[in-house]
Amino acid sequence: MTDETRQSIVDAACRIGERFGVPVVILAAILWMARETASSLHNTVLVPIIQSHTEFLEETRQTQRQQSEILQEIANGQRDIQRTLSKESN
Repeated sequence: MTDETRQSIVDAACRIGERFGVPVVILAAILWMARETASSLHNTVLVPIIQSHTEFLEETRQTQRQQSEILQEIANGQRDIQRTLSKESN
């Protein structure tokens, strides 16, 4: 940040302070800091959490698909056993 930019920010804050009062300047500073914090947290915390959660859900979907296929094979095997047993009993 250049000295001119810094000075213009300070001048703007002084004008706002003179016009609206110190509480408004303090509130504006708090809101600005909250915005900067939220922006920083978004990139460093939220994005990695969302990416890892998406990967987890994808792995869960693949696992459930595999389990479904295995359960279908088991059900088919049980049907075959039941058919064989019913043919032998007749």
